Amino acid sequence: MGTPVYDMNKGITDWSELESIKLKKLQKQLRRVYDQSPFHKARFDAAGFRPEMMKSLSDLKHLPFMDKNQERESQAESQAAGITALGDHIVCDPRDVVRISSTSGTTGMPTFTGYTQADSEVTAEIMRRAMPMMGAERGDVVMHAFVMSMWIAGLPVADIMQMAGFTVVPIGGMSGPGRFAITAQSVFPKQLNCTPSYATWMANKLREDFNIDPASFGIKRILLGGEPGGSIPEVREKISGLWGGAEIYDGIGAMHSSFFASFTCRHNTGLHWLADDYVHLEILDPATGASLPLEDGVTGEGVYTALEKECAPAIRFRSGDRFVIKRGRCACGRDTIRYSIEGRVDDMLLVRGVNVFPAAIQAVIGRFADRGVGSNIRIVLTSKPPVQEPPLPVKVELAAELSAEATAALAAELSDAVSKELRFRCQVSLLPKGTLDAFQADKNQKQQIFEREYDQ
Repeated sequence: MGTPVYDMNKGITDWSELESIKLKKLQKQLRRVYDQSPFHKARFDAAGFRPEMMKSLSDLKHLPFMDKNQERESQAESQAAGITALGDHIVCDPRDVVRISSTSGTTGMPTFTGYTQADSEVTAEIMRRAMPMMGAERGDVVMHAFVMSMWIAGLPVADIMQMAGFTVVPIGGMSGPGRFAITAQSVFPKQLNCTPSYATWMANKLREDFNIDPASFGIKRILLGGEPGGSIPEVREKISGLWGGAEIYDGIGAMHSSFFASFTCRHNTGLHWLADDYVHLEILDPATGASLPLEDGVTGEGVYTALEKECAPAIRFRSGDRFVIKRGRCACGRDTIRYSIEGRVDDMLLVRGVNVFPAAIQAVIGRFADRGVGSNIRIVLTSKPPVQEPPLPVKVELAAELSAEATAALAAELSDAVSKELRFRCQVSLLPKGTLDAFQADKNQKQQIFEREYDQ
């Protein structure tokens, strides 16, 4: 498994050879999807493209993009025909699919993703690459506290971590603090997997309801995912403090390519793209669709093409995430493409012509954590996005009790900080601790960031 150009401690060792390896894989993959998927053949033909035209990785720009809406339509057609849940773009024998997972469906009908055993092995290999970055070893006990459902972060990721060499305790995200405490005291976990909001909520509940200091469990590291926060320094510091100084890591996947693709290291210099020999990453200008160079400082939407995936591989699949690329060898010693996620392209708001990303608001507010400000926020939308009129209302939950006078002064200070740094007018209101539900009506316990007043 793996390729000779990736070293566990150094990252990519030969970028030129990597390009050659990727081109050969891509040529084989495009031929396969063209020959076996009427869906992809029709798309390629409409674009005037045939697999033999792929002479270099730059030729990928001639292929059309695929997005979540096209995927949803493809799956609706195949489901209506009684064929498969996975869509007309499936390119493997359905009998080879060993796992079907789904999105949460919070923005529409859920979509499904299938994986063969070989697909799972690829993701497990990427997870193994992340282990030395986090100081993890084979046999480390991991409490997996994502909701154990079809959601990718639940059962599918638990399976992958087990394949990679972890000892997985599937506690799930629905267990209360009492059961969590009993389990943690019994199995001696070295790692906890969960969302940022769950890590905060669980630590607070353990202290408030059971007088238990989470540090007593001896958890050395926490792998966050499923929602923004794991790469934001202020969020990491807060969660680390709640869990006795545990190291905090962030991990995300690449849709229809790999459950996992990127992880942060101890230096938190961005997410390391560890899947370069399995998933081709492009950055595009979301306004024009033009491909942008993978150079330091370039910003644009991430696009994935799966080079080996057997079941319904991503072919120029638009992620909807806005990347900021970082290049150069990291302080950890690895040479990889690194990036941060500025926010969702479709979550971007326009306030008097200024692009506003929720993650940027969270980052500014997070710097006030030592002043009694919590991490649970809601951005109130008074009209259909993206255009909003200033001042943009933002609700922020307090983490401590403050006097009315101190609360008013702090709210004004927060409003001023966000407005000055992000260049739009913002009106912050501070709410008592416990006012906002950290898992607002999301069955997968992912924190919701928007409150839509125009729907009410």
